[in-house]
Amino acid sequence: MKAFANAKGASGAVLELIDAPEPAPGPNDLLVAVRAIGLNRAELARPIANPDQPAANIAGMEMAGEVIAVGSSVTGFAPGDRVMSMTTKSYAQMALCDHRIAMKIPAALSFEEAAAVPVFFSTGHDALVTNGEMKAGDSVLIAGVAAGVGVAMIQIAKAMGAGLVAGTSRSAEKLAQLQAYGLDLAIQQGRDDIAEACKTATAGKGIDVIADNVGAGLFGALTDAAAIKARYVTIGRLSGKMDEIDLDKIALKRMKIIGVTFRTRTVEEKIEITRRVVADVLPHIASGRIKPLVHKVIAFEEAPAAQALMRSNAHLGKIVLKV
Repeated sequence: MKAFANAKGASGAVLELIDAPEPAPGPNDLLVAVRAIGLNRAELARPIANPDQPAANIAGMEMAGEVIAVGSSVTGFAPGDRVMSMTTKSYAQMALCDHRIAMKIPAALSFEEAAAVPVFFSTGHDALVTNGEMKAGDSVLIAGVAAGVGVAMIQIAKAMGAGLVAGTSRSAEKLAQLQAYGLDLAIQQGRDDIAEACKTATAGKGIDVIADNVGAGLFGALTDAAAIKARYVTIGRLSGKMDEIDLDKIALKRMKIIGVTFRTRTVEEKIEITRRVVADVLPHIASGRIKPLVHKVIAFEEAPAAQALMRSNAHLGKIVLKV
């Protein structure tokens, strides 16, 4: 089969099209004919596990496709099922995924739309609802709302009954576009006073749940915007990982600060995250209330160009490869 692997180039790691052996499913695996692949910023790091074994370095974190074989312990899935899943080595014509982390694709979604669901919506639900303890009526602030997971979070928050969904971005154009997806309060970073805008919109109370996709440079402003007993969830560190914390402010507001990532999750934790997404989010996707935002669909053979587009940060939503 054809696959894109991370390889050493003249000036750093590059994507290289290779011929790789077809993967064989283990007891809990689905073997999937990949139809579409969602791109994720973490893939730009291009790790090379073993330079002498190209197939060990196949890129990718999620995909959508059709089941062609199942492992001996698989239940609930059969050949022919349309599925979407977080996994590894998805930049390929065939891929494996653990059936306990896979989700069946709602009939209304294309493969390309489905490829935009697993990482963003699992991350968003886990951050806002599980760790941020968001409940109906809460106000939500998403820093870096134009990031792909931010777009998913807007829709999750609205579907779960948030009273206010605010978001920050440096792009006024992207903020305007996101109002169609449920963004109530657009805050342009670098122009608007984040805390003042949030306090005004909440009659002085502040924000209940803060989801930070940005990292360095915003912690002070975001904590100023927080309500008493707010939950601050740190997800991404696009602008850096070091910042200053006013411990007195954290104590006076009795805030919770929670870090989330998939890199240190056990399989059991990923299974539970998937279960919650299936219960809380998938029905809204099936009904059309939540709509994955696909920025552009690009041919599989153009994966390096697709990653270059992602690196440029010119997109809004998910960049998808069509296989």
